[in-house]
Parts: sequence; C-alpha cells; structure tokens
Amino acid sequence: MDSALLNAIGISCMLIPLISLYLLFMAYGESYAFTEFLLSWLKVDLRVIAMFLAAPIPPIVALVVYMEIAKVLNMLELDKLKRVTGLEGLASLGVLKVLGIGYAAGVTINALIAIGEEIGWRAYLTPALISHAGVTATIIIVGIVWGLWHIPINLSVKHVFEKSLPWISLRWLLLSSVISFTIFSYPLYLLLITSNSILPPAAFHGTINALWRLPQFVTRISNERRSRDLIKVTLVSIMAWGIAIAVTIALIKLINSLI
Repeated sequence: MDSALLNAIGISCMLIPLISLYLLFMAYGESYAFTEFLLSWLKVDLRVIAMFLAAPIPPIVALVVYMEIAKVLNMLELDKLKRVTGLEGLASLGVLKVLGIGYAAGVTINALIAIGEEIGWRAYLTPALISHAGVTATIIIVGIVWGLWHIPINLSVKHVFEKSLPWISLRWLLLSSVISFTIFSYPLYLLLITSNSILPPAAFHGTINALWRLPQFVTRISNERRSRDLIKVTLVSIMAWGIAIAVTIALIKLINSLI
C-alpha cells in the first residue's frame, strides 16, 4: 500500500475520464459547453453539503459489517490486522481512529481525486444511457464498463498485489472489479440524482478508496481451499454492501426530510 507506483498509477487513472470528456468536448469545438457542464455538476447547496458529509458513512458501515462477520467466520488474519493498522482487534478505540482517517480522506483529497472518475461515469455516462436503456440497465452497464476500465490498472499493479497477496489471480481481480463496481454504481447513482451534484458520489467513492483495501490484506485465503474461501469473501462482501445500500437510502430520506 506504500508503493509509489500503485499510488501514482491510481491517481493518474482516476483523472482519465475527466480528461477524456474534456477532449471529447474539444473535438466538437464545445470547450465552453464543457465548462458549463462541469460547473453544473459541482453545484453546492445545503442539501449537497449534508449528503457530501453523510456519503462516507455507508462505505464505513460496509467495512465494519464485513470485518465483524469475517471475524465471526474466522476469515481474518489478526496478526496482519495488527501489522497493517496497529490494532490488536476490532473492539478498540483505535478502530475509530482508522475509520476517522478514512472519513477525513474521503471528504478531502480522495473526494477531489474521485471527481475525475465521477464526472465521467456518473455525471456524463449515466444520464446519457438512462434515456436509452433505463435506470436498471444503465446501473449495470456503467458498473461493468467501470470495472472493465480497471483492467489496465490491474495489469499495471498486479505484481504489487502478488507480493502481499500470493493467493490473488488476475481473473479474480477482474471479476471482483466488475462485481464490486456494479454494486457501487447503485448507491452512487442514488446520491447523484438526489443531490444533482457530483460531490456526494465523490465523497462516497473517495471513502471506498481510503478504506476498502484493508479487507484484502487481512482476509484469510488458503491455497488448499481457495475457491471456498473466495466464495465466502464474495458472499460476506455482498451482505455488507447490501446493508450499506440500505443505509444510503435511509440517509438520503433523512436528509430530504430535514432539508
């Protein structure tokens, strides 16, 4: 996780959708329209601010649920957890510090970087597809395209993961990317349409990037029972994110009722 290569590639690639969209507008001689488009999705009002500050909560809830279930199922390597985070276990004040750092990163630098992707996938591609394919199909299509778009990134940093995660395979990286990003596309879409701003999705996305590498490094995957363990990881992850989506919906309803 301290790899300069991994960080540099990750940050650079997250800006590609924004840069590509700018070049597309430029190709059609509409650079002014691009500025208007960008500013329209960077709208800030009281509802946007509230959703922006609440958006990191569902990814944090998903992480806590995943870790707690994984611990019960004996899926965590607690020695790695201590080595990576300095925590003896999950029931400690230190957890609040780790989650707090993830929250802070999610609403600051990570959100700023995530805007590069969110402008492309959410602000531009999602509305453009909805008029042709409908909401459900669009969420699935965007999730699949978003996941497949990470193939070059995964190939670039594959050797970095292999050093720390010898059990991981390229096939698993690609499959997990498509499944994960398809699931993420739904709450990100909800935050987008209810706020009419790219900022809440950027905070949600930024928090995922800040915290959701942790489970990969502390989840126990044995070579002898790799398939079974990966199925368990997938099911626990889906369960955790199902709860996170419910939390997202509840927060949106709460904010809309108050503002």
